[in-house]
Amino acid sequence: MLLIRLKDVNEIIAHSKEEQPNEACGILAGRITKIDGKVMREVLRVYKCKNELNSPIEYRISGEEQLRAFNEIEKSGLDLLGFYHSHPHTDSRPSSIDKERGNYIGYSYMIVSLSPVKVSSWVLEEDGFKEEEIYIIPD
Repeated sequence: MLLIRLKDVNEIIAHSKEEQPNEACGILAGRITKIDGKVMREVLRVYKCKNELNSPIEYRISGEEQLRAFNEIEKSGLDLLGFYHSHPHTDSRPSSIDKERGNYIGYSYMIVSLSPVKVSSWVLEEDGFKEEEIYIIPD
């Protein structure tokens, strides 16, 4: 389950709209806990990143930007939870490109569709993406 504050969801949606017609992307950091064997990922920090591909159908975060965020996450004592990106013209399911290029097994991939606005999250497992529940924490 991915727990995320409403303010962070709104920030991610706003970032996604700003980057139209291209995909927006970013990194999610926070705390990972287990309750009754269920993994809970609580987002405490959102890192907006630049899509260096400037593409409406795919994204890539530069290695430098990714390393900078990963180092900051580690120094702050948080956990890397996963990533987010937008689908400006398609639904919030992993695309064929997402399935081909996803390589962080066990991490969340939040996807924001902009037509209409919908947010979903997926965990990449050995056998592909599995949808995970999102709980939005009111502000």
